[in-house]
Amino acid sequence: GIYARLEELGHHLDHFDEEIRARMPTPTEVKTLHLAAGVPVIHLIRTAFDAEGRAVEVCDTVMAADAYVLAYQLPAT
Repeated sequence: GIYARLEELGHHLDHFDEEIRARMPTPTEVKTLHLAAGVPVIHLIRTAFDAEGRAVEVCDTVMAADAYVLAYQLPAT
């Protein structure tokens, strides 16, 4: 995957930031994703940072909100 390739190039990954929004799709997204009328999308932007704090990859994903579940496990501390 992309993260393994970044590590091979010397970018030791430290953390990821994610921004998640639910919104109505653009007309292009409706057509591209074959969405039924009224179906919202989830817009996820994930940025990978290396150990020096540099952003080394950005993943910008739009998905049909009725077809995906985003599940996370977060530490309590």
